[in-house]
Amino acid sequence: MGLSNFTPGGSDDDKSNGGGRPPRFPPMGPPSSGGSADDVKELLVDYNEKFKNADPTMFRDTLIEQVLSVVISKTKPNALLVGSAGVGKTKIVEDIARRIALGDTLIPDQFKDHTIYELPITNIIAGTGIVGSLEEKVKAIVEFASNPKNKAILFMDEIHQITGGSGSHGDSTGRKISQILKPALARGDMSVIGATTSTESRAFDEDPAFARRFTRLIVDELSMEQTLAVMTTVRPGLMAHYRHQIGVSDDVLAETVKIAEEKSRAGQHRPDNAITLLDRAMADRVLEQKKLIVQAENAGNTALAQTLRSIPQVPLTSTRVLDVAKRLMTGNAQRKDLDVAALRATLTSRLQGQDDVLEKLTDRLACEELDLFPTKTPMTWMFAGASGVGKTETAKIIAEQMTGTEPIILNMTEYHSEWSTSKIIGSPPGYVGSDSNQELPFDTLESNPHRLILLDEFEKADKAVQRLFLSAFDEGYIRNAHGKMLDFSKALVICTTNAAREALSGSRIGFGSGPKAISRQSLIKALAHFFDAELLGRFSLVVGFSPIDEPTYRQIMAADYDRQRERIVEAKPRLAQALPAQMPDDELCAIAEATYVDSQGARQARKAVRCWIEDHLLAAQTGGAAPASPSDD
Repeated sequence: MGLSNFTPGGSDDDKSNGGGRPPRFPPMGPPSSGGSADDVKELLVDYNEKFKNADPTMFRDTLIEQVLSVVISKTKPNALLVGSAGVGKTKIVEDIARRIALGDTLIPDQFKDHTIYELPITNIIAGTGIVGSLEEKVKAIVEFASNPKNKAILFMDEIHQITGGSGSHGDSTGRKISQILKPALARGDMSVIGATTSTESRAFDEDPAFARRFTRLIVDELSMEQTLAVMTTVRPGLMAHYRHQIGVSDDVLAETVKIAEEKSRAGQHRPDNAITLLDRAMADRVLEQKKLIVQAENAGNTALAQTLRSIPQVPLTSTRVLDVAKRLMTGNAQRKDLDVAALRATLTSRLQGQDDVLEKLTDRLACEELDLFPTKTPMTWMFAGASGVGKTETAKIIAEQMTGTEPIILNMTEYHSEWSTSKIIGSPPGYVGSDSNQELPFDTLESNPHRLILLDEFEKADKAVQRLFLSAFDEGYIRNAHGKMLDFSKALVICTTNAAREALSGSRIGFGSGPKAISRQSLIKALAHFFDAELLGRFSLVVGFSPIDEPTYRQIMAADYDRQRERIVEAKPRLAQALPAQMPDDELCAIAEATYVDSQGARQARKAVRCWIEDHLLAAQTGGAAPASPSDD
């Protein structure tokens, strides 16, 4: 609106009504093209009638007052409730409708006899295949809401769907609706309350002219204490829904709030996460009780079945709530109970020369198993060291023992440009590939968040790609290009790097040989040349793998031979008879001397052992002598 709205004479609209303040809603007459008021009402949901007997909303009085102060304004009487999903935006509007229906004294006189109508976006879209029918329907709704005789306030949930942005009902359709609404919204002919999430409210930025007609009000998440109070008021309704078959004590109610906070996915918020969890846990307990009765009847134990039926109320336990929370979070994919002793034995048997590092890793995992300090961020480790020292192999063994699945491996050499982020989070709307249904590397986290993520050769990724993971390390999630949250909070993220290998492979000064020890501070200082300080600071554990010397290389070859021989004995026992129980020491030393390269670590060991086994078996079959060491090829 222009400055003329603030002059003593008022606006042109004021003068047309005699120079004084105009009526609250300038009369526009009955709908002329879109049908009668009754026809329009069929598209709407009467919130006053629907929620007049609903429970009052708690801890939202200030926000309710803010909404009311907006909708009684002379210009732009339109409120936009913005907040994370599940914080109670719609509940605020429901409570305003309840207060109007009950004649609450807080309701301003201008709205004491008004009705809040929800306008589902789908009702506007439905049945508008004929050209012009959409425009007629929207105009009829505008005329209905603008007519003061109808005393209507419109509520549009998920209002971002009409801005033409991502997730809307078609860009052109959304723009048509918003363009028809703009004039009435600007003049103050009608009052609209909209609700949208923080992420999806960005769609409003694509249409600034539409956005400036609303006053944005932020709906914050409730605290855990407030959520518990809300749960207390919700409990009677849930118990009545389940016919009072399930009892919920105060202690279980408090535990439910804590479990919901710890076990919910990223993107779920209080109080909705706790209410949903309690509802699902009670439903699960009802089904479990029914299952026990059926099993008793099928087994012919009618006495037990009768006893179970006679129980007036089955108590809900916190254990049951925790079990349901885990299933809601991961489906049927549950994290294995980690056997730390077995993991320690597997690591030390398959990796040589890294005893100190493996001890640190297993100790850290043992501490995590205690679950003393629950967090919503992932475990983040960095393995530094030269090529071939066992960094990737260690990560794979931990994944096998801890999750029972293969790790999610990203070779970061493939993400060497700034635009490589689209390979991880997808392309933004409007860019090439934005409409692709191709699976992205972290989509599997939705079905099983308990995964090990291996970012191999992390230093070779572009800085923009590295910084993309800052949010995952710090907040526990990444938003993809379409605003969806990728939950990393239950994962173990391991980044490997060849950076700082010079610092880790240096020799001691003076007499003696072998790698020198390096402190964590020195290692961090060496890595700071390759990574941002804020990124390094988000790794909970940074360890340096020692370089492989020749004696360790021989141990690796001997251990690999034992594993390969055991496998051949099971697969092809006849051939295995020609293999000795152990590689001869002289041949082991000769092969090590011929194949060991300090810059490649243990990478040549497996190839050398395989060549020795093949040559030995071939010589046994032909009656010739096996070569003492592998050939140069």
